[in-house]
Amino acid sequence: MKNILNQVPEYERKDLETFLNNGQKLILSNRQWCNLTISDFTTFYFESHEGKLADALVKFLLNANCESNNTLLSVLGYQEFAKDVLFDFLEANQQNIIIEFNSQRQNATDEIQLAAAGY
Repeated sequence: MKNILNQVPEYERKDLETFLNNGQKLILSNRQWCNLTISDFTTFYFESHEGKLADALVKFLLNANCESNNTLLSVLGYQEFAKDVLFDFLEANQQNIIIEFNSQRQNATDEIQLAAAGY
């Protein structure tokens, strides 16, 4: 996610990182964030390797032996790969994310200025 973090000045990177972490949680909780949804991510995930991921995942699900330690290792492997693809998904949508981040940051600044002015 370094590319997306480089889209803002260094003094805003920590805020953007928090924004991204919260966004990932929202997406994975089936909530919309920056006009992105879990459905958008799922489509991106399966299209990222021309549908071969869907084949591998379905094959794994149908053949999984839940009593085997190897099954847990396979699940962890799929999980790590999915996390990597999630980062790719966020990078692919960085323009929308940066626009929303800047908008929310400006709204927060405006509210602070109004409060400081006594409104």
